[in-house]
Amino acid sequence: MMDKYSLNARIYPVVILLLPLVVIGVTYSLEYEEYIQILSTLGITSALLYFLSNVGRDSGKPKEPKLWQKWGGMPTAQLLSYKNEIIDKHTKQKYHRELQNLSPIDDTSIDFENVDLSEVIEVYKSWTKYLISKTRDTKKYALQFKENISYGFRRNLWGLKTLSIFLLLICMIGNYVFQGIKNGFLSYDTFSVQFFISESILILLLAVWIFIIDSNWIKIPAFAFGERLLESIDSITQHNRVDGPG
Repeated sequence: MMDKYSLNARIYPVVILLLPLVVIGVTYSLEYEEYIQILSTLGITSALLYFLSNVGRDSGKPKEPKLWQKWGGMPTAQLLSYKNEIIDKHTKQKYHRELQNLSPIDDTSIDFENVDLSEVIEVYKSWTKYLISKTRDTKKYALQFKENISYGFRRNLWGLKTLSIFLLLICMIGNYVFQGIKNGFLSYDTFSVQFFISESILILLLAVWIFIIDSNWIKIPAFAFGERLLESIDSITQHNRVDGPG
């Protein structure tokens, strides 16, 4: 059974990628239902969902370092850095103390308040991995899980941007060529209503991909997830005090 993260963050971006084909199909009244029934009968649907899940994951995850570089570093690391002011200094000091207790580092001489992010990035990465490993309970950390899904969805959708724009242009050109062959390439007044409806929707989708789905759009849930992850420090600390480290 497909889990919620795979469905929302991996499959939905691919579904949106294929939306231009759906627009063309629906507008020209293709009988998709019949084909879906055939696929289901052949047992292909589950395999297709698994394939789409992998395509969605592979579209965005490998490009993550590029995003972080553009933003100035991994979101959680930036939030822990004293050079970043999203989280206040006092809260940040508390996070550092508790993280040092939860996941100690060997070098205790690091002056975190006066050092550049690049010099302590490995420490912050280590702490981030520790926190993620301790917050896999999606019910207990539901808000964090929600932000992670949102980030994964936007990241993977952005990873498909070039392919999606290419597919949209192909659909738009193909739509025009189809009508041109049928009615004459300059006989716009004889083009079908379906052409103008589908072409308008495709142009709108193209505008969304170009102007909305960018790195800044992904940054919002990325840093929101980072903040929720750091907020889990208190919960992990309390749990360790009750049950002991583990």
